[in-house]
Amino acid sequence: MEVQQLELDLWQSLETASRFPETADLRSLCDALEQTLSDQSLAEQLAVAGDVLVQLSEVHAARADLLISRWERRHNPTEPVVNLEECVDLFVQSLSLDVTDLFEEPEPVQYPTNRKKKSSAQVDGSIVGEVDKEALLNWVDQMAAEQLLDEAQVAEQIRELAHGENIEEWSRAIARYLQHLHSNIRLPDLQQALKMSIVELWIGLLLGGYSLEQQGEFYNS
Repeated sequence: MEVQQLELDLWQSLETASRFPETADLRSLCDALEQTLSDQSLAEQLAVAGDVLVQLSEVHAARADLLISRWERRHNPTEPVVNLEECVDLFVQSLSLDVTDLFEEPEPVQYPTNRKKKSSAQVDGSIVGEVDKEALLNWVDQMAAEQLLDEAQVAEQIRELAHGENIEEWSRAIARYLQHLHSNIRLPDLQQALKMSIVELWIGLLLGGYSLEQQGEFYNS
């Protein structure tokens, strides 16, 4: 009697699950099936279990279809269809606008007919003419004096720049090397021996009071 009641309750639960698959509790139905089959013979267990598993598979398939259809409606909604033939008057198909009257032609500029043409001297910024010989010589002397002044200023700037460097250390390094050498040496060889840059070597020699002798393209110290 108890087995029959359990089986009856199982079939009622399966019927409810078939009508509402989205809310069906499949695990509870499986537990009810195991409880129903526990006191039955093997033949009865196989018969009941086969029918119940068919019902459960149908409920599971119906539930999956509902979930998939809901997902499709949410992520792939159907757009509303509008009949545009009834809305022709709401659209502007073409429009033309003439704006030629809004623009005026520029007035021609009247230039004087007696306007003089620029000479080549005015264009180039120079004037060609005769110059007195004495005035020309004075101008040459003035340019030479300015050039000498510029060279003196450049030399002074070099000395000011040298004060910011360690000139004494460069000169001492050169002196120590030449004391052991006791002979003349080419400038590139001296640079290679001291591992100094050419600028440091030049400043150290010039401000250290050394004599330089030109031979070809190099200087010997």
